[in-house]
Amino acid sequence: MDDHQLKNAYTDQAWGLDKLGISVLLYAYAVLLGACYLFAFWRPIGFNVFPYLALQDFITAPLNRVSVLVATPIVFAVIAFGIRRAPTYNQKSDIFFYLVFLYGVAFLKDIYQAISRYVSVDFHYTNEFNVLVYAILLFCAGISAAYYSYRSLPVLRTQIAVLVLVQLSVSMAAGYSDGKAVYNGAIEVHFLGNKELCEPGGLRDWVLLGSFGGQTFFMNTIDKRLCLTTEKNIRLVSRQRIEGL
Repeated sequence: MDDHQLKNAYTDQAWGLDKLGISVLLYAYAVLLGACYLFAFWRPIGFNVFPYLALQDFITAPLNRVSVLVATPIVFAVIAFGIRRAPTYNQKSDIFFYLVFLYGVAFLKDIYQAISRYVSVDFHYTNEFNVLVYAILLFCAGISAAYYSYRSLPVLRTQIAVLVLVQLSVSMAAGYSDGKAVYNGAIEVHFLGNKELCEPGGLRDWVLLGSFGGQTFFMNTIDKRLCLTTEKNIRLVSRQRIEGL
């Protein structure tokens, strides 16, 4: 093997390691986003779900919600800037600030809903309000870093850190808003059809919270008790269908 072939082989190997490293980082980041969402979702329910989670649950459980939160601004940015070739230096900066703006709009919407749902009821679990504080702090840190990037020479690492912070804040605000909505009685929920799985002879409805580690979680609509079942033959009924909405 001559020097040219050896150099190409080394480059291919290094590129393969780079791609592997990027894949691992993206997977770890997806887990982090899912963890933030799940932490915030379950805090208003007053239950620590993490001991029941398998690694894949951090991604699959909140996948639909988190993917929409993260991907939608990126899609809008791509459409708005009409990217068909490698963007210029200035265009990269414009896309970055446009993304921060879109994530900011998403955060303000979700944090408004979260705070509104928090103040709508008198009972709250211990440290429940801290979730809102954490989300706001993450967002403020991201905006501060974005302002620093705007005032100084843009640095890619700083811009990545900004996007990470604002995406985490959006995921946390949305998670709390969704969890509080379910706890308060959201119309979009699904009820357990075969109620005897959670309460033999019971008359109250059980709301689906999610499936983790081979177990499915339900919450009673009246006293907020939780039910965990490993039953696979579960029948779900939409609340909208039951109430004719």
